[in-house]
Amino acid sequence: MRKKEDKIVKIVNLIKENKTTFLTVAGFIIGITIFTLFVYYRLQITRDTASAKLAVAVNYVAAGDAQNGLKLIDEVITKYSRTPSAYRAMLMKSNFFISQKKYDDAEQMLKNYIKNAKPETLKPLAYPTLILVYDNTGQLEKAVETSKDFLSKYPDNYLVLSITENLARLYELAGNETESLNLYKKIIDSYPNTDYAERAKSKVK
Repeated sequence: MRKKEDKIVKIVNLIKENKTTFLTVAGFIIGITIFTLFVYYRLQITRDTASAKLAVAVNYVAAGDAQNGLKLIDEVITKYSRTPSAYRAMLMKSNFFISQKKYDDAEQMLKNYIKNAKPETLKPLAYPTLILVYDNTGQLEKAVETSKDFLSKYPDNYLVLSITENLARLYELAGNETESLNLYKKIIDSYPNTDYAERAKSKVK
């Protein structure tokens, strides 16, 4: 007990002898803590606001009011960039562009999404839509390359199987039967007892 008291006394004396240094360090730590909490709070408010606005936009679109829905989607993209809601809004806007056959606009937005989305786990979500843009515009080579790029970067992503099946179809459309059959066989071997495997079996007969 005596040793513990001596340690406390030593610490108190050390603080007294270096009061200015101690107060400076303490003040710095307190300042950093307050600033960190403030930034976190502001980020949380921003994310919540963006999410709420996007939910309203979805309701507008679902109700047939595309004009007001798109206004809110654009607002989320521009005012709340770098939030998960902004990236979801970009995907929604890209799909709207596709529905209007504005493929160049959709392509540009999706490329920006893939380049800038954070965290990294968000990036794979844009690939199927970008592949669709190239598929719909007859750019089979780009569709194939984008599919291969996805499969090489995200081999464990849950979208791998659907993109692999679609890539086999793209090879088939491009007249590359060898690559197409190889992928269908891979699906059968690697993903047995799935609907994908059943569909692939009909392709290799």
